[in-house]
Amino acid sequence: MLRKCDSIIMKRIILLTLLTFVSANIGVHAQMVLGNTGLINIPTADMKQEGTFVGGATIIPDSYLDSFHKYTTGIYYITLTPLPFVELTFRETLAKGRSIYRKEPYQDENGNWVIPDNGHGDNVFYGKYRFNFQDRSYTIRIAPLFWVKNKWIPKVVLGTNDPWSDNGGSYYTCYYGVATENIELNKIGKIGISAGYFKSMEDRFHGEKAYHGAFGGLSFTPSCFDKLMISADYDTQGVNIGANVLLFNHWNIFAYERDFEKFGFGMSYQYTIDF
Repeated sequence: MLRKCDSIIMKRIILLTLLTFVSANIGVHAQMVLGNTGLINIPTADMKQEGTFVGGATIIPDSYLDSFHKYTTGIYYITLTPLPFVELTFRETLAKGRSIYRKEPYQDENGNWVIPDNGHGDNVFYGKYRFNFQDRSYTIRIAPLFWVKNKWIPKVVLGTNDPWSDNGGSYYTCYYGVATENIELNKIGKIGISAGYFKSMEDRFHGEKAYHGAFGGLSFTPSCFDKLMISADYDTQGVNIGANVLLFNHWNIFAYERDFEKFGFGMSYQYTIDF
């Protein structure tokens, strides 16, 4: 009986593996850290198919954050491509901090009024230092030459991360332009080459920026296993290497590292609505 069960389990595993291989197709992968289209921590000029929705989450090591937030955290996001030349991403970054609350006067069991005091003469108290907050940010990407199909002209995208904010901008705040060229190598695979420039904006982080200056990256997708993408990029702060696997046409599983010191990983689900 045990051998029979083992045989059934093995057959199911083999079937799932075969389904994975035959059902997966190569898609446009998301920037692993922020969720918009790109490599690990840089955008590319590739655009997802019109009508595509992506929702995912990423674990981010402390080396990707500013000096005020030196801890491992996470991002969750949704990305929409409502038009062939427009991509919108909304994300939340989990942030640690102490919650602030007030304790109002109350009556004790004897009917006496008690005025809470924190030891400093007022009723303001602070909670534990933990993930009490979330930092909202977003990305807008536009492909001005989306109708151009000339193989001698690379794809181009203009984008911005969090240009307006009610609290003075975010660590990601910037404008950028990026160009991407995808080269097909017969029976070997596809190589993607991307290069661009980030222009950061003033914000509340005292000159610390996630992105500022020239950036670039490479990706490789083998012909024999076209649901896998291996990539490397320089994001103006460090060198990143990562891999992304697309399973069952919808699930992206990815892992990455920076300078061979810090590692992150994540998962996303993508679906394209046919209009």
